Amino acid sequence: MKTTFSYIAFAAALAILAGNTSSSLAQAPQYGAPAPGMTSGVGQTQPMAPPMQGAPVANAGLGVNGIAVVDVAYIFKKHARFLQEMDMMKQKVEAAEQGLKKDQDDLKRMSDQLKTFAPGSPDYKKMEADMLKKQGDINLNVSLQKKDFMDQEGRIYFNVSREIDDAVKQIATKNNIVLVLRFNGDPVDPADRNDILRGINKPIVYYDQRMDITPYVLQDLNRSAAPGTGNIGVRPQPTGTQPLR
Repeated sequence: MKTTFSYIAFAAALAILAGNTSSSLAQAPQYGAPAPGMTSGVGQTQPMAPPMQGAPVANAGLGVNGIAVVDVAYIFKKHARFLQEMDMMKQKVEAAEQGLKKDQDDLKRMSDQLKTFAPGSPDYKKMEADMLKKQGDINLNVSLQKKDFMDQEGRIYFNVSREIDDAVKQIATKNNIVLVLRFNGDPVDPADRNDILRGINKPIVYYDQRMDITPYVLQDLNRSAAPGTGNIGVRPQPTGTQPLR
């Protein structure tokens, strides 16, 4: 999928700060590496997979001949609690960005003040030492923040991926499904070379749309997150229609 939890503003602040502190910060990585099987992270949007046609008959089991497919990337894009947690992460990053901006402003003021002292004077040497210490503190703080954000994001992806696996397992067990394959239901963008290659290399070329259990997995995950609800793996009754993507 083409969404990612990218901390662009935070990374930009790091890049600006790097010019005033240490060149090692110039290599600051973008946060929000996509989860396995995902093509990008949070913030950007892409066309959703079209609604499935030919809804199965009510009370019929899911899957076809014991086989089903699931679009994990789509579930991540629509998982309510995952999106909430990633939004909270974004707020933390924005707060960290503000802290970096304040440190950057402090360094600039110190640099301006340094220019008022005679080179080699006691005041010049003291201000120079204070600036070097502040640079070191900033570098350490930036490194710790980067690691903390990446660890937090990794835990969020891991926990949600485990929930998806568990929901798929329960739905498969209740519907006599013996094999669930991962696929990407996003349409290929003919103007994007990388997306064209993704379409060419997709492991599943064709599937019966009745095999797609993605809407049920997502529905159960979001429903189970609400108080007093559950029934994971139970097909919605008795509407006779399949949840739309």
